[in-house]
Amino acid sequence: MRKLYITLIFIFVANISAKAQQLPLYSQYAENGFLLNPAMAGSRIYTPLRLTIRQQWAGIDGAPETQALSIHRNFGERRTACDAVGNPMAQRSSQRGMGIGAYVFNDKYGAISRTGFEFSYAYHLEFNRQYYGKRGTRLSFGLGGVFYQYKFDGDYIPVGDPLYTGSDVVSYIPDANFGVYLYNNNYFVGFSIAHLFESSVKMGDAGFNNDIMLRHYYFTAGYSFHINNQVTLEPSAIVRRTLDSENYIDITAKLYVRSLWLALSYRNNDQIVGMLGVNFAKYYLGYSYDYYSNNILASNSNGTHEITFGINLDVPKSMIHNIIRRDRKEATKIRRKFRQKKTKDFMFF
Repeated sequence: MRKLYITLIFIFVANISAKAQQLPLYSQYAENGFLLNPAMAGSRIYTPLRLTIRQQWAGIDGAPETQALSIHRNFGERRTACDAVGNPMAQRSSQRGMGIGAYVFNDKYGAISRTGFEFSYAYHLEFNRQYYGKRGTRLSFGLGGVFYQYKFDGDYIPVGDPLYTGSDVVSYIPDANFGVYLYNNNYFVGFSIAHLFESSVKMGDAGFNNDIMLRHYYFTAGYSFHINNQVTLEPSAIVRRTLDSENYIDITAKLYVRSLWLALSYRNNDQIVGMLGVNFAKYYLGYSYDYYSNNILASNSNGTHEITFGINLDVPKSMIHNIIRRDRKEATKIRRKFRQKKTKDFMFF
């Protein structure tokens, strides 16, 4: 295990030196896309507070792990009513004006950790029917200021190793993210750039002097098919890349059934992600499991897990009343069907 652990550290170090993907991977991108796109700040009719915890290759020492706590809110004209169609928590078309958000994060892989925060500002414009098809379509522009600490933990490297420093090496880095987001209740399209300034990581003799945090590009898109008042199908996709890396593409099919949802994703490097969750009134819970079919480290681990907990603040009372009314109505229908079936069982003529 120790040998595997040291090998894993060198893999991560090599990835940074080779200018590969340097930011964490999120499987539940459709539910908490604000972590990737600052233009999504204020795009919901409520204020979502989310805690995301991701453990990649669980059971292997030094494997990547990520924690992120986020919140964002719209301070412009706020909508106060909402139809309970499909899963109400999936409603996007709601706001215009100014959105503000923030999140704190911690990424750790082997001897390397990245801890910091982002503060985001977004402005939402509403288009008329003749421009983008359906009234209520919004286009938002967002900018996020990021400040984080990049740390190399010297305790993880054996004495005598070329990377050994005897102490932690720390670099403080400012940067920025930019995003654009076009959305309504039927579809969304987003584009964002992280590490806009491509800041340098200056860590002296630790082997990372003047390494560049490359720009990361994200493109997301999705469409909601409202099958009926209880069921919505939402296919979506995300493309992640840097200029020096290949495309990482997720294609996802997500099914909302009342307050429950199920999803299945395929990632282009032979990964399959299964997801499930529940949205009810003010509360959200989502879980995902990543399966790797051709990865040696993954096959020797306990899998990759991602859990998202959420509380939706400022949910319009009319939305909650609609959800409760809808659920009571459905429960009444089920009881009536059961009573009718039970009565027929005892009819002999």
